[in-house]
Amino acid sequence: MRLWPDLEAEFIQHIPKGWVAADGKVYENGGHHMVSTLQEADGVKFLCPKCYAEIGSRPGVHSVICWFTGRVSDDVNPAPGRWNPQGTGLQDLTFVGPGACSVLLMGGCGWHGFVTNGDAT
Repeated sequence: MRLWPDLEAEFIQHIPKGWVAADGKVYENGGHHMVSTLQEADGVKFLCPKCYAEIGSRPGVHSVICWFTGRVSDDVNPAPGRWNPQGTGLQDLTFVGPGACSVLLMGGCGWHGFVTNGDAT
């Protein structure tokens, strides 16, 4: 299934706990926000391919967040996995070695798949 548009993927940047934005807003619990390019991203967020296929539409489908190796510390959830992205954008994003190439959700639906050339399977 295509990361974009099917799974509504977006590149994200991690916001650390206590981070203060330029407008003065304080992010007490941290979080993430969308960014435009792979180069500025700390990770990628997309709808779960397994649940999307089972449900057939967006309502009720949870998201999957994959943080990139060396961009987000290992103590930030979701953990423990970190992935090495390759490509120019969502249309050809691929997770490559060294390290994890597949994504395994340890809870919930237990989806186990790959991100290859813009597809999550």
